[in-house]
Amino acid sequence: MPKQGFLLADVPKLFSTANDKPGWALCIGAGTSVPLFPDWYSLGSEMAKQLVPETPFDVEALKKSGFSPDSMIQMVKNATDLNDLEFTMRMSNILYHKLQSKISVEDWNDVVDVLGANNISNCSMEKWRLFSSYRDTVLKETTAYQLAIAIMESIKQHNAPQCILSFNAEPLLFAMLNSLLADGRKQPPKKVFNKVISSISGGGLGTIPYVFCHGLLPVTTNPHKFSTSIDKLVFLEEEYLHLANNSFSWQSTTFINTCISQHIVFVGTSLTDPNMRRWLSWTHANRLDEMRQNGIDIKDSTQHYWIRTIPSDKNTMPWIEAAVSHLGVRIVWIDNWSQVGLALNKMLGISKKNPPPTRAKKGKDTFRKRPNKKQSRHVTARDRLRGLSASNSKRHSL
Repeated sequence: MPKQGFLLADVPKLFSTANDKPGWALCIGAGTSVPLFPDWYSLGSEMAKQLVPETPFDVEALKKSGFSPDSMIQMVKNATDLNDLEFTMRMSNILYHKLQSKISVEDWNDVVDVLGANNISNCSMEKWRLFSSYRDTVLKETTAYQLAIAIMESIKQHNAPQCILSFNAEPLLFAMLNSLLADGRKQPPKKVFNKVISSISGGGLGTIPYVFCHGLLPVTTNPHKFSTSIDKLVFLEEEYLHLANNSFSWQSTTFINTCISQHIVFVGTSLTDPNMRRWLSWTHANRLDEMRQNGIDIKDSTQHYWIRTIPSDKNTMPWIEAAVSHLGVRIVWIDNWSQVGLALNKMLGISKKNPPPTRAKKGKDTFRKRPNKKQSRHVTARDRLRGLSASNSKRHSL
């Protein structure tokens, strides 16, 4: 019988800080950025609506017919005359549309600059403070926000992740982590997270690799140098099939190596992706085989954990547990997504609740001065940092 998942109240400390233990890694999917970013099905539907408006697109009917989200996005691509770069940029515009709608017009370019940064020193500390103010308001509703705070706490507790694997094509969590490092500082701090977008991405001793396994979309047509990886994107079905047929791709070898060497915590993923299941199955079968060769006879060895919400039909819980047991995955059940941070803290043995992030400090020498205008009605995030009121500033509100 598969191992039962942990309910939140029963989650024990699962990851040790001992030197002879494998450590842990985090693997995130699109669910960590909802609702500010669409899931794959919603992205395909919106792209069809905007790029092929003359043809109705029923995503639910296509789902019932068995079409995957990457095949739906492929349908849209095939129905347009756009080249690869044009299609990619239209996809980026749709992906970031909701987030952009919540950022004031005058702040958007600075937020884009932060999202595209390879490290903290790519942007001024003023821009990081601006981003932090949005992080603590607009971005606070995402699971990525909870994860960022929990990861920073794990670093303080000397139990940081060995790496972070992202199957998202946007850098929301990466930017949040760096913004937390930048909080309250006048100069860029020491590099902690290393952005990895290809096999030749520069490393750094003592840093935590943040790997974009499915590529990284540009937010703008003029991104930072070496900050995107369009050639590694896996949105279209043809891109997915190419990856599936290459067992020695950079993505597969990176994921498999992490599966073998660390405990992985999955958040925001469905664990239905055939590639991911194939890689997990291979490594789990190899683990059991090597344990038997060393005289350890065990039927079910749990190596990885999946944080997910309890389904509305609780009768399906044992079936979902059975669906991932042969992959070496055990489930940590939570009631809702607001409990992700608490669940991860318990897995790490961090007893206190997620602490609030350190707010960016104001300083007269670090903010750009802009002329005040009399007729104004709104306050931007930058205004809040300056402590200005709505009566003396003409800005757009969040």
